[in-house]
Amino acid sequence: MKLWMKYTISAVLGVGLALLLPDSSLIDSIFRTIAEITLRAGRFIAFPLVFFTLSVSVCQLRRSRDLLKISLKLLALSAGAVLLYTVVAVGLSFILPVQRIPILTDSTGWQSAIPFRNSVFNPGAAESLRALLPVNSFEIFQNPGDFILPALLFAFILGTQLYRDREEAEPVFNLFDSFSRMFYMMTGLFTTLLVFTVFSLSYDAVRLINEIPDMSSYFSLIRLVGAASLLLLFVLQPLALYLLTKRNPYKEMMTFLPGLITALFSGDSFINMLVLIKTLKENGGVKRKLSGLSIPFFTLFSRSGSAMITAISMLTILKSYSSLELTAFQIFWIIGISILVSYTLFAQSYLGIYTALITACSLYGRGLTDGYVLILPLLPVLTLTAGLLDTANTAFLTLCFGEDKDLRIPEEQEDFI
Repeated sequence: MKLWMKYTISAVLGVGLALLLPDSSLIDSIFRTIAEITLRAGRFIAFPLVFFTLSVSVCQLRRSRDLLKISLKLLALSAGAVLLYTVVAVGLSFILPVQRIPILTDSTGWQSAIPFRNSVFNPGAAESLRALLPVNSFEIFQNPGDFILPALLFAFILGTQLYRDREEAEPVFNLFDSFSRMFYMMTGLFTTLLVFTVFSLSYDAVRLINEIPDMSSYFSLIRLVGAASLLLLFVLQPLALYLLTKRNPYKEMMTFLPGLITALFSGDSFINMLVLIKTLKENGGVKRKLSGLSIPFFTLFSRSGSAMITAISMLTILKSYSSLELTAFQIFWIIGISILVSYTLFAQSYLGIYTALITACSLYGRGLTDGYVLILPLLPVLTLTAGLLDTANTAFLTLCFGEDKDLRIPEEQEDFI
């Protein structure tokens, strides 16, 4: 049985239990404890895997003189994707307009039952820049759990230097290569064990959604988010992949289907990244030389789904506070700020939408500084949707390098894990 089928069965089991079991704090506590342990175990493996693999990947790309070319293509694909997602969502809002929702005054909103997910690390631009280059370089390993960018920057710089003198650098390269392979083996163990714990993630997700008060008030917002997501996930991004690679995009989607299933219920970009690293290697044939750089980069800096959700949410907020039609300036402002804010979410693995809305409303001002509280009750749905789209975007963009045999050798579908 393929991995995606196992994940699906486990996820459906969790959904069924969430819908059928009576409300019980004991049952919720047990299932959410399993979910928390799963998420913590994934992060325990993900960070060192990405750290060591990034250095190896950068070194290999520089040795083959492909680093600059690949880096520029990563930047171009990231910018193109976030622009596509945001413009399509805003454009679709003219066909499926969002309606006003009741004004809320309670700013407490929603919180996850898993404590570490509720921590929002948003030090600001100036402090983030300082943290990238601390006075003591070993401080990069003491940052909060989601703020791994300083460590990855160190890994990138180290990777660019490992190629220089092979006699001196080869022992370090071999050490990093060994660590990378060992943590990849641990990733295989994690993705196998995840089969038995995905149900806890889907159970928690459904329970949180069921707790949303007055879901009918958000019908037009949910409708627009759903329509935009389906259009991008199954039409526009596959079309872009086909135009770039001439490969069947729906067969390509099968390579990372387990990652989509996990993303649909976890909402955690680092867990989704871990599953993608495994499945894109084993199913898609993406070499470590590419995935070691592309997957962390897109995970941190190509949050197209988050940009889309931010844009749609800001449209809803502005319409709810005013009976007037949105002006052209406001629409272009929403597109621009949603794209801009999405590039500042690298320190948020779960509550990126929450941070993005706070930032966007604060920058808009004009009495809407606290406008984000209107969306807080729906945050569980928006967070999971953004996580799903961000994960799909990372996989699609990585597969855009599929024509280069030095970076990818596709596997046959019958050989998929």
